[in-house]
Amino acid sequence: MKKLIIFVTLPLMLIVGAGMGAVMFGLIPGFDPLGTQKKKQMAAGGSAQNEEPYLNEAPPPFAAAAPDAVVFQLEEFVINLQTERHYPVFMLLSIALELKDPAAQIRVTALEPRIRDKVIIFASSLTEQELNGFEGINKIRDGLWIRLRDIIPKKDLLNIQVMKMTIK
Repeated sequence: MKKLIIFVTLPLMLIVGAGMGAVMFGLIPGFDPLGTQKKKQMAAGGSAQNEEPYLNEAPPPFAAAAPDAVVFQLEEFVINLQTERHYPVFMLLSIALELKDPAAQIRVTALEPRIRDKVIIFASSLTEQELNGFEGINKIRDGLWIRLRDIIPKKDLLNIQVMKMTIK
């Protein structure tokens, strides 16, 4: 009977205890049973309602746009990606910016050289492996969202759409 307790029950209790400790200390990403993130925000003086909804990631590509929104498509980018190969790896990228209204399009057109610069600098810092599949497209969208909101007025930029992304 003692062997049963030592070899079965004790390890099971240790595993359950370690799991509960990991949950209580917030060591499991994306799992917050006590709502500690909201408590921290409230303690810091910010409220969840007053925060900007898409601060560090782009809105979903299928998000509904305002009725007077316009789409501003930039010319295609040809970007040399980081690689350890002896030959270059290029990415062909085409993006469209969803803007608030036609007046915003006029303001953004004047900023196009700065936008192209930000896109090229960001994308050329990535590797071919980082850009594979769905996660790669999301990485491009989220990274560009953060960087372009530094240039384009926040009220003007509604969304970013990746029209084409080819790596050769």
